[in-house]
Amino acid sequence: MLPWTAGKRVHHCERCQRPLAIYRGLFKRDRFRIIPLYAAVHATAALLFVLALATALVGTGSVRHIMLAVAFPLALFGASDIADGYLSIRTGVSRLFGRVRRGGVARAIGAGTILFGVAGCLIALIGITAFTGAR
Repeated sequence: MLPWTAGKRVHHCERCQRPLAIYRGLFKRDRFRIIPLYAAVHATAALLFVLALATALVGTGSVRHIMLAVAFPLALFGASDIADGYLSIRTGVSRLFGRVRRGGVARAIGAGTILFGVAGCLIALIGITAFTGAR
């Protein structure tokens, strides 16, 4: 990987062209951590899901609000999977479940990831549409 550009929070991997984010460690503030950007999006979506679901259950608790609490994080997961699958197809490098795969296998996994991402976005769209239509 090339040296990190000073002042930039996002950098691209030389090999797979995936965006990487840098952040300060939680307990050791003098150390920096590097994480793939799609993993940061997944963590943010998971946190959003837990917070929204807890708020919906503690607050009104209606099914409409729970649908919305599930739909938005699902859309984030889907969009992130589409971007990751596209990069897997373009570069021929896929990282799934901690294993790095290359070549045709990586491209096939990328196509599957795109399909799952599109399905997630469609399900999220159905949930958002049902939320706005069911009053």
